[in-house]
Amino acid sequence: MVAEIKKQEKHNKRILQQFTRQAIPFSRKVPAHSNQAAFNLIIKAAGINKKDTVLDVACGPGMMSCAMAQKAKHVTGIDLVPKMLKQARLLRREGKLSNMDFKQGDVYSLPFADASFSAVVTRFSVHHFLRPLGVLKEMKRVAAPKGRVAVIDVFTKSRAHSRLHNLLEKLRDDSHVKALSLPQLKNMMRSAGLRLIKTAFYQLAIELESQLSASFPKPGCADRIRRLVHNDKPGLVSTGRGKDTFLVYPIVILVGEKS
Repeated sequence: MVAEIKKQEKHNKRILQQFTRQAIPFSRKVPAHSNQAAFNLIIKAAGINKKDTVLDVACGPGMMSCAMAQKAKHVTGIDLVPKMLKQARLLRREGKLSNMDFKQGDVYSLPFADASFSAVVTRFSVHHFLRPLGVLKEMKRVAAPKGRVAVIDVFTKSRAHSRLHNLLEKLRDDSHVKALSLPQLKNMMRSAGLRLIKTAFYQLAIELESQLSASFPKPGCADRIRRLVHNDKPGLVSTGRGKDTFLVYPIVILVGEKS
């Protein structure tokens, strides 16, 4: 138990270091992260409507939170990183959204009572969690009966894809833990006690140099990433070459219902 706590504390420090630096680039320099068509697809799949009180877990700079606030009764965002939350509050102000609030907190122990929200969502976060099932169980706990729990994340399609994707992401951002396969993500939803009611997909394409400029890889890692992507002949994680090289992320939206 002590070893697990120390491991989690060390990982939290990595997340704080990485995402304190990434807060502005993540929210302002990578347009793919704030694609309105993707937001619309997520909102539709999760069934977000004017009656909903929504929790956005690991909300980051609040882009998804603000998109949902335009459709929901109220949205709360929670994140570990103060600088991310600062960007989220700026975005809320820019959008003149009054039906929102943001809190700093630990996603493994959400500071909310049982059954507090009609919908609980997390986007692009599962691959950063050491114990994703633990987070998902917390999300289920704070969801109301018949409430929806939505996970939106990258997934891997094969062993070769998993090896290359996870290597690249770890080189780019050492707070990355592991992207899961689609069966693993679905099994995790079921293990958390959720009934899977909706699955949807889309693809995220981010220009390689834009992604690197918004990240803070260790010295030498950016060049290694470029070499690995250049040698990705099957196109497992990329498309195009030269100035038109894009990293391609398959994204799944999984929506479960709390029984």
